[in-house]
Order: sequence, then C-alpha cells, then structure tokens
Amino acid sequence: MAIPATALLVVAAFVGTTMLSRALPEGASVESVAISAGKLVMNNPVMTGQIGEGRGYSVRALRAVQDLAARSVIRLEDIVADFPFDGSDMAVLSAISGIYNQDEQFLALDQPFTVTTEDGMRAEFNTAHIDIETGILTSDQEVIIDTDKAKLVAKSMAVEDRGAIITFGGGVQMTIKPGAVKSAADAQGSDS
Repeated sequence: MAIPATALLVVAAFVGTTMLSRALPEGASVESVAISAGKLVMNNPVMTGQIGEGRGYSVRALRAVQDLAARSVIRLEDIVADFPFDGSDMAVLSAISGIYNQDEQFLALDQPFTVTTEDGMRAEFNTAHIDIETGILTSDQEVIIDTDKAKLVAKSMAVEDRGAIITFGGGVQMTIKPGAVKSAADAQGSDS
C-alpha cells in the first residue's frame, strides 16, 4: 500500500527539478522550451535516476507549464512514472495532470490517476494531495485498490510516515475474492 505514496514522491522530485531558476540536473531533459502567453512551456520533460541501491526510475510528461508570474507553481500534463518497489518489482503511475508548488512543498494530482504494479495490483484515485516535507498523502475522494486476492473501496485515504501508516475512511468496503480464501487455506495447510 505504500506504492501510491512512493509514486507521488517520485513525481514530486521530478517536478522540483524542472524549475526555471535551476539548471537541469543529471538525468533530466526537455525536448523543447518556449514562452507562450506569459508561461514557460517545456515539451516532453523526462527525468531518470536512481532510488536506493541502483534501482532506476523514470518520470515523463507531455508538457510542464510554469506561469512566469508564479514561478513556484508548475503544472504537469500526461504524467507517466515508472519506479521500483518491493525488491525488483516495478510500478507505473499514470496521471492526467498534477500541480507542484515548490514554495508550499506540495504536489496535487487534481484529476483521476492510477498506479499499477507488475503483480497485478491496480489503485485508482480521483485526486490526491501530498505534503512533500511530511510525506503525508491524502485523498478525500473515492479510492479503489484491486488485487488478485481482494478489492478495497474507500471514500478517503491517508498515507503517513512515507507509507508506514495507511488509513481508509468513509464507508470502507472490502471484497475478498474466492481464490484468495482457498490460497490462504492451502498455504496454512502446507505450513503444518
């Protein structure tokens, strides 16, 4: 369940490096940059890097738009982030858009987005807000997490301590899939 928080932190790290006032760091690039209607428009920004011990990630967006009158705020469009989690597995975050505010240290994903993993987990969010300094992710709209063993639907979710504490609220519903019960029983029988 720490996967959504990790994904948002990776996206936030990417957005922070695209600020106009900074040089592009190693591993970051943009296809082209233009100024249009008082905004800096960066086409196809990409950032790659390492998380921990040589585990690579990449974050791509179709565009990053920064209003020159509000330089601490950048809007990303069509975001795709590939990042490692839980050993050698990979996850993918796909978001329509996000707003990063460097001064206030938050990232808001303001339209529906998903996080999927290689093992088949899919998390669907309508919106989410992450406080980058504290590592707290909150979503006050419906969240759906679906795996091969269960499906969880909640009207809100909070992730604290960088994924160590996850709280679901507002009429939480969990459906355990029939195969999961049999698998758990088989595993328990083989442990005896």
